[in-house]
Amino acid sequence: MKAVRILLLLLSLVSGLSLHAAQSDLDRLDSYVARRSEYVARKQSSIDRIKSQLRSSMTAGERLAVYDRLFEAYYTFRFDSAMVYVKRGLQLAESTHNSYFQDNFRIHQGLLLATSGYYSQGEEVLKQIRPEKLPSALQFKYYYSLSWLYNFWSAYCNDREFAPHFNDLRLKYLQQAISSTPRGGAMYHYLSGEALYYGGKNAEAMRHYHRVLQLVKVDDRLYASSAYALARGYKLLGRMDLYEHYMVEAGISDQVCPLKENLALQELSLYLYEKDESYSSRAVKYIYCSMEDAEFYNNRLRMLEISRILPKVVAAYQSQINSRTTLLYWGLGGLSVLALTLMGFIWLAYQQNKKLNLRRLQLREQNALLEKLNQQLSTTNQRRETYMRLFLDLSAIYIGKLDNLRKLVLRSIKAGKTNELQTKLNHIRMQEEEAATFYDRFDRAFIMLYPDFVGQLNLLLRDDAQIQPESPNSLTTGLRIYALMRLGVTASAEIATLLFYSPQTIYNYKSSMKNRAKNRDTFEQDVNRLCHVIQEEDV
Repeated sequence: MKAVRILLLLLSLVSGLSLHAAQSDLDRLDSYVARRSEYVARKQSSIDRIKSQLRSSMTAGERLAVYDRLFEAYYTFRFDSAMVYVKRGLQLAESTHNSYFQDNFRIHQGLLLATSGYYSQGEEVLKQIRPEKLPSALQFKYYYSLSWLYNFWSAYCNDREFAPHFNDLRLKYLQQAISSTPRGGAMYHYLSGEALYYGGKNAEAMRHYHRVLQLVKVDDRLYASSAYALARGYKLLGRMDLYEHYMVEAGISDQVCPLKENLALQELSLYLYEKDESYSSRAVKYIYCSMEDAEFYNNRLRMLEISRILPKVVAAYQSQINSRTTLLYWGLGGLSVLALTLMGFIWLAYQQNKKLNLRRLQLREQNALLEKLNQQLSTTNQRRETYMRLFLDLSAIYIGKLDNLRKLVLRSIKAGKTNELQTKLNHIRMQEEEAATFYDRFDRAFIMLYPDFVGQLNLLLRDDAQIQPESPNSLTTGLRIYALMRLGVTASAEIATLLFYSPQTIYNYKSSMKNRAKNRDTFEQDVNRLCHVIQEEDV
């Protein structure tokens, strides 16, 4: 009997130490979360220093190298910015016939597309590259990008029909990436761990992940990835204390790097929500941080995942508040019987209510902020397209006035008013110049608002019928017609007036474009769906 009591005492002591350690880890994570803005500012300052190296006097090779560094800086920080420098780098590499950087930026493009959920498009870009022609440095990037593409694709499918195929491809390209990586380095150990883990050898994989944590610091992306992988491995082993510890380590590294494309805080929030209702306030805080990161990075898939978790976590937090309120009311009922301690308990109840009201206020403020953000997102399209329609209407009026002037000149010629002929002919030339100016301003304004329009429209065309404008800020006549249709100008007569063509010419251009489309029957409807920003249902 005495031995049993001693054993229970020891178990209680161990449990208490484990709980204290877990609480200490979470407190440490909170201290880093509180400094999120500081780490972001530090990251932005580093990026600004790289941008400051861009000078007009640079050679093409030097500019390409800076574009590559900017991609690396933005890759896990801000998707849109990373894609901007990928496109700039690819354009410059193609114009200077730099095959190394052409392949380099195509690999970056494929990886970015995969990260943002465009798996088939990313695969298409990467499969256009011939790996046997690549230098060793690019071979590693190529196989690494393919392995992560199929990793994302498999996770997205999460089924028995397609996921196994993508798992096999992931493992295949992981092994090829490892063979292109110097042995003994942090990347070698991380990829080796991934290959072993997905090959069903979790225990062996974890030794490699631990080695990575010995080789790199907390502000390294591999530290965050390896810590997350260790948490994943310990969860499989049923060691939830170590799972929580390394998930916290991953979350801390995400903040310090900082990595806006991350999973640690999102997964930790769900874990704490399921673990105990008492952790609901922390779970709410972490899931809101994850939402901020997803919005900052512009990861729509991650936002969708979080939107599924958020109601559960917030509901648990609200339930905790309600439970505390209920307990408070029961306490007040009991206090009425204990007259001698009534004042003391009332004071305690007042303090508790004060805290509860503060928490409710915080929740209302957070909900109001979310509602405001939703409204801003839902009105973005309207603002942009209203701006463009106003621009078009004004331009059309001006062109119409010029056309009236042309007609007046023609009447003057017919009437034999030769003294006015020279002036009126000059006005005709001015009309043509103004029309050209209209095209230029329209092209620039439209491309500024919809920078991906040409690329997305080309995806609707056959491979042998792609359209390449003369410059990044110009459109062809066919592109200009469909740009107007994307803005809601669908009548051929109206388009003809705006572009200074006959309706028959507009009809001919539209027919020609349809003949180049992959799907002629739905081509115009497909165009109207291009370049849409986040809609209300996506928020």
